[in-house]
Amino acid sequence: MTKWSVRGIVAVLLAGCLLPAGCSREDKWVKNRPKVYATSGVVRQDGRPLADAIVTFQPKEGVYGGTASTDAEGRYQLTTFKDFDGVTAGEFSVAIEKIDWIPVETAAKTPPADGGIYLPPLKKVPRTAARYADSGKSGLTAVVTAEGPNVFDYELDSNAR
Repeated sequence: MTKWSVRGIVAVLLAGCLLPAGCSREDKWVKNRPKVYATSGVVRQDGRPLADAIVTFQPKEGVYGGTASTDAEGRYQLTTFKDFDGVTAGEFSVAIEKIDWIPVETAAKTPPADGGIYLPPLKKVPRTAARYADSGKSGLTAVVTAEGPNVFDYELDSNAR
């Protein structure tokens, strides 16, 4: 081998070893995120699991809250940055809201002029008391800690004012 080809091979090998170290896949936004803690629970209304409700943890101090959707058994797991990662430690005001969207039948169901599909207008129908939709008025709270277990169950009253 010539002197030049040995240098070329060494350069290629060095570049191959150093390149992965300098080009990390983790960006600064992921690296600088605050620590979050798995947070979950069950939501019931009038003693029954509340499916398809939105649970929101609003921090009393700080900027990072979390949200979740309840499953058929009323269970939820909060998300802040990525699916089901939890929330930061601290005190939270909690809002829980379930809304159904019901098609409103209209007298004339004229197909759209452009040949598209007719979609009837929808009406918003709250399935939880309005008080629970506002974290400042719901009366629901949580304190998330590093020690855990950070499981918060909520019982809603459909007749609450």
